[in-house]
Amino acid sequence: MATQHRVYLVPGFFGFTQLGDKETERIAYFQNVPRLLEQRFKERGIDARVHPLASSPTSGLGPRAHDVFREMARTANEDDAQLHLVGHSTGGLDARSVVSPRMAREAPDFVKRVRSVVSISTPHYGTPLASFFHEGHVGKTLLRYLWLFTFFTLHRKVMPLRTAVLQACYWLVLRSEDAKLPPTLFNQIFRLTADLSEQEREELIRFFSQVGEHQELIHDLMPASTRAFNARTPDREDVRYGCVVTGAPPPRPRLPLLPTPHALLQGIFAFLYAKSAPRSRELQVPGFTAAQSQALQDVLGRNFESRSDGIVPSRSQVWGEVIHVALGDHLDVAGHFDQPPEYISWLSSGSHFQEPQFQAMWERVIDFTVGGGATVHPGT
Repeated sequence: MATQHRVYLVPGFFGFTQLGDKETERIAYFQNVPRLLEQRFKERGIDARVHPLASSPTSGLGPRAHDVFREMARTANEDDAQLHLVGHSTGGLDARSVVSPRMAREAPDFVKRVRSVVSISTPHYGTPLASFFHEGHVGKTLLRYLWLFTFFTLHRKVMPLRTAVLQACYWLVLRSEDAKLPPTLFNQIFRLTADLSEQEREELIRFFSQVGEHQELIHDLMPASTRAFNARTPDREDVRYGCVVTGAPPPRPRLPLLPTPHALLQGIFAFLYAKSAPRSRELQVPGFTAAQSQALQDVLGRNFESRSDGIVPSRSQVWGEVIHVALGDHLDVAGHFDQPPEYISWLSSGSHFQEPQFQAMWERVIDFTVGGGATVHPGT
């Protein structure tokens, strides 16, 4: 009898599975990833199921690990399948925490069946971007304003101004599509919020209420905090650890001819890339093995220490086997890249990461997890 597998996709910051009921307006964290994996499993004759998980959007690493326990418990005990955790961004830290020996007393028995952990674009040694947002409570303030804005937008029963504004924005979205302008994150948000069902409204309220109540994750992703996390979170000897490293081309300063949404997103990415400070002394990363260094150099160049995916410095993402290195930004590898209509970029990094690179990266994840391989694949 063929071995059964269950692959759990662990999200990062904002940790949702999907927002929105309508298929055409739905925003998923792992965009098109479950469908791709299930298709590849079937083609390879592998008996595997894919489970996207949810977690507290901005809570600290401790509560998030318990969220993963709770979410896995919904399906992990249905059989004796081998389990695999694939975490994007902070989700990679969550996955390591779940299987760590320090969590053994709290971990359900099914965690003993975890065979591999893959981290994707994960800040194993932190990111200076978190330090920037933590200083002066900038990040907490922004998240609380986001929660307040959502609260006042969604809680009021009579909202003629809100309705008029959102409908006007939605009309502009439709006109931009008619004019063949490239879709952006703003299109997705306006589509989602222009005509909310009661269930969608309640789900968004619950989600952003958690954001307003907890912002500890910003502190936990600072380099000093991750050093403490790594010290108390050793690897488990019977689990294989692999990583996917991402690095985007450094943004070039440019003055847009028109203040378009695309230009705004490009400006935001350039700001985030600079604040991620890949060469910051705050970032203390141990030396790499020859294989790890070669994999990074093959894709990102000899100067890979200066690369970032716009959120996490590339050298902070290495943990275990380097199974793939992708020339892309932090969200490209989760399925948010610039190839409409099926894929929509969130960061506008100019990485030119598209479906061939997306599929190749996830093929390497399959090789390492249910495929049982542990070969370094630099990628493109």
